[in-house]
Amino acid sequence: MQSASPKALSDLKAQFDRELMWERVRTALGQGHLVAFVIVVLLTLSIANSTATAQWVSGIGVITGVALAGAVALGILAILPVPWPGALGLGLIAGPVMAFAVAWPALHAAHPTDTLDYHLIGIWLGRISSGEASSDTSFYLFLICWLMWVTGAWLAWCVLRWRKPLLGLIPGAAAFATNVLNIVPGNSDQNGYTLAMLVFTLALLLWSNYTASIVNATHARVKMTGDAKWDFWESGLIAMAGLIVLSILLPPMSTVDKTVDLESSMFSNWDQLQQRLNHPGPFNSGPGGTGTTGFSTDVHLGQPLTRTKDVVFEYTFIGDPGTRYFRGVDVTATVNGEWRYAGSGLRVGIPKDAQPQYGEDYARLALAQYNVKMIRPPLGNTDIVFYPSQLVKANRQTLASQIPLPQTPASVELMTIDRLSSLQPSTSAGSYSTTVEYSTASIPQLRAAGTNYPDWVQPLTTFGGDYRSPDVIQRISVLTQQVLRDAHLDPATASPYDEASAIEAYLRSSQFSYTLTPPTTPPGEDQMQFFLFESHKGYCEYFATAMGDMLRTLGIPTRLVNGFGPGQFDSQVESYVVRGEDAHTWVEVYFPTYGWIPFEPTNDNVYTTITRGAPATGVCFRDENCTDPGSVGPGGVLPGSTQSTPHSGLQNDPIGPGGSNGLVVSGIRLDANSVTKAGAIVVALLLFLLAVIARYLRPRTVMAVWKRTLALARLAGAERRPGETPLELGRRLQRTFPEASEPVGALANGFVIAAYAPADMASSSRASVMEAWVALRPMLLRRVFARIRPGRME
Repeated sequence: MQSASPKALSDLKAQFDRELMWERVRTALGQGHLVAFVIVVLLTLSIANSTATAQWVSGIGVITGVALAGAVALGILAILPVPWPGALGLGLIAGPVMAFAVAWPALHAAHPTDTLDYHLIGIWLGRISSGEASSDTSFYLFLICWLMWVTGAWLAWCVLRWRKPLLGLIPGAAAFATNVLNIVPGNSDQNGYTLAMLVFTLALLLWSNYTASIVNATHARVKMTGDAKWDFWESGLIAMAGLIVLSILLPPMSTVDKTVDLESSMFSNWDQLQQRLNHPGPFNSGPGGTGTTGFSTDVHLGQPLTRTKDVVFEYTFIGDPGTRYFRGVDVTATVNGEWRYAGSGLRVGIPKDAQPQYGEDYARLALAQYNVKMIRPPLGNTDIVFYPSQLVKANRQTLASQIPLPQTPASVELMTIDRLSSLQPSTSAGSYSTTVEYSTASIPQLRAAGTNYPDWVQPLTTFGGDYRSPDVIQRISVLTQQVLRDAHLDPATASPYDEASAIEAYLRSSQFSYTLTPPTTPPGEDQMQFFLFESHKGYCEYFATAMGDMLRTLGIPTRLVNGFGPGQFDSQVESYVVRGEDAHTWVEVYFPTYGWIPFEPTNDNVYTTITRGAPATGVCFRDENCTDPGSVGPGGVLPGSTQSTPHSGLQNDPIGPGGSNGLVVSGIRLDANSVTKAGAIVVALLLFLLAVIARYLRPRTVMAVWKRTLALARLAGAERRPGETPLELGRRLQRTFPEASEPVGALANGFVIAAYAPADMASSSRASVMEAWVALRPMLLRRVFARIRPGRME
């Protein structure tokens, strides 16, 4: 007898190992792993897309692919017969590698001198230890990519290998909770992901428990009927439908950042990361890095900015609102190439609901009331009370500051309020109400205002001695004169209003473009010179600075204002919502008789030029002794008045509770949030309907089984005839439905025994009737569907 060669034995063993491996894979898939894997993928995509929607950093959209790759990679390793230490070790190594590969374009863009070699590890360790990485958004993109890999990979492993879905949900739940707790009001995408997260989580828990019960029953050699399995899923359907309904009926999530309130230690690192990202601080916070949008007291130029979605405050208004630009500080000083807030000189305390004493009184003023809910005051300026136009009164004790100007009278009369601070409480956080007055002067009135400027505004017609070089100032002056000539204006006779409007139109023209990533100014070149004569690209600070410089070369009193734009209406909280990205800088020009008038030089397809004058109705004119804005305006807290449109300065400003996004069908506004809720209601109704049908098809008594049989037979075209006995009907159904002959006969015989036999014999027939019904039910349903499907040929 010839023995097998070592090579043949080796090949045979390898073939056996392969067959064993695939047998284990088939067994795993047969135990419900395929369905579980699909749910894991859907849940991972929901978490990743929710995080991407939060827009923590620029370029965050890549994390969806990273999370999906992690779920797929560890899902495959979980099914294969690979030792768990090796599989998890491989996933642990692959996570940062994948995150680095995806984030490398952003890392390289932020640090173009970095090269892909072993020195890069030491460089980044140095940046982390020095704290430089804490202000680097590309580094945060790398960390979020790594977290998303862990989210998908850990979830897939825990569900498919260890059958512990709750353990697998920990990192994903931490990330998702952070997104929801920092939700942007009215973000229907985030609302949809919240609903998806709830549904998929419940589905995963139900499926995991179901498959585990099946496996345990199989190991215990316990036979489970089909109806026993449906009993489990019926409860799951009801629970899922109820969860959907509950998520629809719950009030909107709070817009306050509660990340730091999460006390669980397992979430702490992620919380600190998001807290850092969600409170970006002032503009341009690091040399050579990237700043963020947000409020600042000075008008900085230079570095690229990243949008921040954090909510600053919400507000409603009463009466016609005027121009809804919320002033923070007036910026008047020109120092070292930038406009800066020069600090407070005259300081006047204003009691609650008291009107400040102004040294000048202006004409054509109208009143409006704003109710503000300050959620997150800007860091470093938490005392500033934001309000539009000119303050009349506030319902809290405040301190008004006026920048020291030469010739300002040494009295308690304010010529203007350059900064309003809250005294009691010492922070602007919380709710407050302000009554303001704004100018309704028309264009002819502003043109006729003249140039008889008072002494106190004269310093605002020139530059500081160290602002820009004389050559740059001269070049800007020449450009200004050319702009006026191109607008067919004679600089010697044109009104300041026409000159300001011409400069505004020039900066809003197609020659200039808005961007958060302006080109870098060459070393040694003046930033404004580079913007006006070469790049023509920048954000609002560039446009406002340019207009301020050009106006002051004409000797027109000018100041910049740092604050916030109008924001967007959110139907969930029934208020306008102002976020960090709504921080804005605009220009104000002084006109005798009418005071400070705003101009909008930034052309970013959001802010528009400001319409002058007042609407025909709904205005509370102070000149006509009106003191209550609600007496003639819309009069409510909902900002849904069409009268606000001419003054808003914001393109596509939402009118009414529908918000800015939505489709109007037959007079009904359908926004994305409404569509999400409608879809959720439909899903919940379908789940309830499926549960009702499932309950109907699983009767508990013999008589109920017989009634269901008669009903389905009738729908299948075999209705019971008058006087027909159960056995006669059974024999006819056997002939009509030959594929169901055996269960029909067993059911009819069992029913007759249960209905007419003595009690001791009748009770013994229930099991056979139920078993026959389980076999007969799908056959009758197929007959019913075949009979009612469209296009069936008789």
